[in-house]
Amino acid sequence: MDNKRAISLAGRHIALFTRYGGAGPSSRLRFYQYKAALEAAGAHVVVEPFFDDRYVEGLFATGKRSRAAIAKGFLRRAAAVARGGHDLIWVEKEVFPFLPGVFERVFHGRGIPYVVDYDDAIFHSYDLAESRIVRTMLGRKLDPLLAGAALITAGNSYLADYARAHGATRILTVPTVVDTAHYPATPPLDDGEIRVGWIGTPGNASYLKPVIEALNRIGDRLPVRLLTIGAGEFPTLAVPHERYEWSAKTESALLSRIDIGVMPLVDSPWERGKCGFKLIQYMAAGRPVIASPVGVNAAIVTPDVGLLATSVYDWADRIAQLAEDASARAAMGAAGRRAVAEHYSLDALAPVIVGAFADLLGSAGDPRTIIAMPGAAS
Repeated sequence: MDNKRAISLAGRHIALFTRYGGAGPSSRLRFYQYKAALEAAGAHVVVEPFFDDRYVEGLFATGKRSRAAIAKGFLRRAAAVARGGHDLIWVEKEVFPFLPGVFERVFHGRGIPYVVDYDDAIFHSYDLAESRIVRTMLGRKLDPLLAGAALITAGNSYLADYARAHGATRILTVPTVVDTAHYPATPPLDDGEIRVGWIGTPGNASYLKPVIEALNRIGDRLPVRLLTIGAGEFPTLAVPHERYEWSAKTESALLSRIDIGVMPLVDSPWERGKCGFKLIQYMAAGRPVIASPVGVNAAIVTPDVGLLATSVYDWADRIAQLAEDASARAAMGAAGRRAVAEHYSLDALAPVIVGAFADLLGSAGDPRTIIAMPGAAS
């Protein structure tokens, strides 16, 4: 695909059937972030979220799902489907959450191409559910949606492989990207402390267990501290902890305070579907990274940008290695920033998305073609 050619979506109506409003990270990064580029190409873009921002805020605050908000979501989505009038529809994950696959056929036979996006392994919440009833009724609920899609946008090869195995015929691998303009690469604080940073949600903070154990092991000989954005307290942590609430307005400034960015994961099917966005954020800030070699992490963390760690011993060793070598931290941070600009930035990927949509609307194309973002595995 030639991303430098003039691309026009003039007069085209594109609907983004997102899972959340702008407060939902996946919707904000995978959909809202591309809205300006689609509009700049001439498209008229409307966003049709299933859940509103109040649902997301309540979920993050309490960890509980509001049944009233879910009911409103179904009504909102049904109304959006009924309105029609679109030339192309881009769906986040599924049309109707929690319902059987027959409801994912709503766009079949309408003559409107639709695209489906996956940035995590949501299908495992159905096919690997603890409930046998859920596995039986919903384990293959996404198959009709995938089989009928004109295109799948998948955040990594694990998600692309699932889509292909379940009926998708055209797949575009699109990592979750950052707008590098929001991540100025500023020098570290250089105050004698080494800040090991992590960004996420309270629900994901449990992944930090091996990092906490590693910091406790080396904290008596190295001036390390943990800096978290979006996590709670850690009673077993024996080194200083800088804890900040997440905010879109402050996240880039807070990431500039860290010296090393970490992304520990357990190796299970759900985690293999993750897109490594934390790593991309750290690298955009010009910081070296350490990650578990799970899923796409192993592809993102090349030797020039960071290190991989599996055991607590590995984590302690890798953190100490970078903590004691400022020149290595600087070199890896600079290489990471360059990698983001080339492969994981909005500037690099927005033309790919716009071009793919223009191809769908402008020509039939080869329905069995597999297309991929340059530099990424499909």
